[in-house]
Amino acid sequence: MNEPEVMKNNSTSSTVNSPAHTEAATPMWQENLYSLAGIALGMGIVSFISIYFEVLYLIPALASSAIMLFMSYNNVFAQPRNVVGGHLMAVLAAIIVSQFAGPEWWAVTIVAVLTALLMIVTHTIHPPGGGTAIVAFIGCYSPSALIISVLLGTVIMVLTAVVVNNAISSRKYPLFWI
Repeated sequence: MNEPEVMKNNSTSSTVNSPAHTEAATPMWQENLYSLAGIALGMGIVSFISIYFEVLYLIPALASSAIMLFMSYNNVFAQPRNVVGGHLMAVLAAIIVSQFAGPEWWAVTIVAVLTALLMIVTHTIHPPGGGTAIVAFIGCYSPSALIISVLLGTVIMVLTAVVVNNAISSRKYPLFWI
């Protein structure tokens, strides 16, 4: 019967100490611990700033982004361009629609569709941005407050993801910047 050869990790094994030996995969518990620590650190910073400056509307969408950034960091939707760009496209859609409509059911639908369209056109698809678009639209916030808070929040989350995800040797983040 052909069974895969299992490499034993002991100090007497010449295979483990040989130059050809590659580092063993990081245990899942350690991967999960880093993910949880990253979510806690990123959300802690963003939540503190959001509460201090009373811009609470970003917390739910950025929590979704945090889970993507630390749990599925290899996903194209979790890369910096998509995270920052996706949330910015969401804010842009909310600002555009708010110029001609109030918080009506059909206008919320238009915001969601316009957000998706802008993300498709700019290659910045980031699903949590959909939440940003709806909250930004319904909340009737000023365009400058939306843009500044989204830029600040997403950049903080991405920089936290760069530091935490690269602190563990089995991870590489980001896969691309732009």
